Amino acid sequence: MILDSLQFKAMESGIKAMNVKQQVHTHNIANMDTPDYKTKTFSFENTLENHIDNIGKKTDIEYSFEAKVGEKDNVEVLVDGNNVDIETENIELYSAYIQSSAIIQKMNSVISDYRYVLTNANFK
Repeated sequence: MILDSLQFKAMESGIKAMNVKQQVHTHNIANMDTPDYKTKTFSFENTLENHIDNIGKKTDIEYSFEAKVGEKDNVEVLVDGNNVDIETENIELYSAYIQSSAIIQKMNSVISDYRYVLTNANFK
């Protein structure tokens, strides 16, 4: 079915990743006044891997998604040991919101296309 397609799995992973990204940056903002707090970072990688089945000589294409949360050490530290840059965190938080909104809009568009075809198809 459509919900099991690679396209939807990729979009679902993207939405989940943007949710984690929003949580990381919200957490950083909440801890901007915490002494010795180190900014957490987020990265999301999608890798298209080709696997060749030597027996059947077929090529299977598989997506691999990986989200990583780390700690940012190489930035200027404030007097209290905190390194949260509130402007950067707000921009990253808004960026994650825009990205997740775009993915949701794309998912809705694909579902709407299928709905249109199923509603207006003449199955005889």
